[in-house]
Amino acid sequence: MTFWTVLETIVGQGVVAWAMVFGLSKYLGDRLLEGVKAQHSKELAEFSHQRSVLLAEMQNVFSMGANSHMAMVVFDKHIGFCEEYVQAVSNALYALMQEGMKDKPLDAKEFFRIRQKWVLWLGLEIEARLDQFERGVADAQGVDANGAPVSNEIHVRTLIADLREVLGAEKLTTLRNDLLVRSMKPPQVF
Repeated sequence: MTFWTVLETIVGQGVVAWAMVFGLSKYLGDRLLEGVKAQHSKELAEFSHQRSVLLAEMQNVFSMGANSHMAMVVFDKHIGFCEEYVQAVSNALYALMQEGMKDKPLDAKEFFRIRQKWVLWLGLEIEARLDQFERGVADAQGVDANGAPVSNEIHVRTLIADLREVLGAEKLTTLRNDLLVRSMKPPQVF
C-alpha cells in the first residue's frame, strides 16, 4: 500500500463518517421539527377550540341578558319611570319659568310620589343622584357661579342635561347607536 492509497482510504472513510453524521443529524433534526410542529398544531387547535367556546359563551350571555324577559321588564320599567319623571320635571320647570325662579319654592311632592311608585325599579345610585338633582332644582336661584343672573332657558337646559346624565339617557343612546353600527357591519371571522 502506498501512502496515497492509505490517505485515500482514510479520507474516504472520513467522508463516509461525516456523511453519516450529517445524515443522522438531519434525520434527527427533521424528527424533532415534526414533533414540534405536531405539538404546535395540537396547542393551536386547542386554543382555537377554547376561543370558540368562549365566544359562544359570551354571545349566549349577551343574548340571554339582552333578550331575557327580566331585562326587558327592567328596561321597560326604567323607561316608564323616566317618562313620568321627565314630565314632572318639565311641569316644574315650566312653572318656575312662568312664575320666576325666586317667587315660588318648588314643590317636590310630585317627584317623591313618582319615585315611590317606581322605587322597586330604581337603583341606589340613581336614587342618590336624583336626590342631588332635586336639591339642585329646588335651590335654583337663577344665578351662575359668579353671581350673575342666568336666563331661564340656559338654566333649564343645564337641568335637563343633568337629568339626562342621572337617568342614563346618554349611555342608552350611545349603546343603541353602537348596536346599530355593529348590526350593519358584516360579521368578522377570526
